[in-house]
Amino acid sequence: MTAAIQEQDKHKNKQFEVAINGTEVSLDHDVLTYEELGQLAYPDHDPKAKFTVTYRNAKPSHGGRRDGTLIAGEKVTVKKKGTTFDVRLTTRS
Repeated sequence: MTAAIQEQDKHKNKQFEVAINGTEVSLDHDVLTYEELGQLAYPDHDPKAKFTVTYRNAKPSHGGRRDGTLIAGEKVTVKKKGTTFDVRLTTRS
C-alpha cells in the first residue's frame, strides 16, 4: 500500500458522522464535550449561555447508557455513525 493510500485510509477511519439538531456533522474525533456541542450547535452564542444537551445512540458509558443528558464539564463518546444530539439554549428567568 502506498503512503498516500495509507494516509487516506487513516483519515477515512477517523470520520464520525453525528446529527446535531437534525443537521449532519462530520467530525475527526469521537469524544464530544458539553461545551463543544454548544459551540457546534450555536457558533455565535453568548459565552455565558447555558444549554440543554441530550443524546441518543452513543457508545455505552461506564454505566452502560447509550442515551442521556450532558451537563457542563461532561463528555460523551459517539459511534462512527448514528449518534444524535438535541442542543437547545436554556432560557433564564
